[in-house]
Amino acid sequence: MGGIAGHAGLFGSGAAVAAFGQAWLDALGGASHFLPPPLALQAGSLQAEAGTVRRGLGWALWSPDPDSPAHPLSTEAFGHTGFTGTSLYVDPQRRLVIACLTNELYNGRQNRAITPFRRALHELIVRLLQ
Repeated sequence: MGGIAGHAGLFGSGAAVAAFGQAWLDALGGASHFLPPPLALQAGSLQAEAGTVRRGLGWALWSPDPDSPAHPLSTEAFGHTGFTGTSLYVDPQRRLVIACLTNELYNGRQNRAITPFRRALHELIVRLLQ
């Protein structure tokens, strides 16, 4: 496929995934060679909502649900999660990118605990930054 393929996941090193998040953050600040700032603004803006689930274009947006991994972040935050345990969250208000690469499936597909782990990780990072 020439090195380009669509898939449902974040693949690469932690540094590469974080750099991807930083590129989105840079675009929101108007300084990006990666994508046009208006596209970044639209992608991180509310496009659909059902209860506490809020979506942008390809991103999950901050949720008022206190159990959401995004809840500890600012209301401008957006992110993407992978089934295996990977995630990338961008918090424009804090100028923060959080890339987390795990393999939660190593423990099996039952009784998954990745959502509370992500929320706890985000809470800890926010607390350390304050």
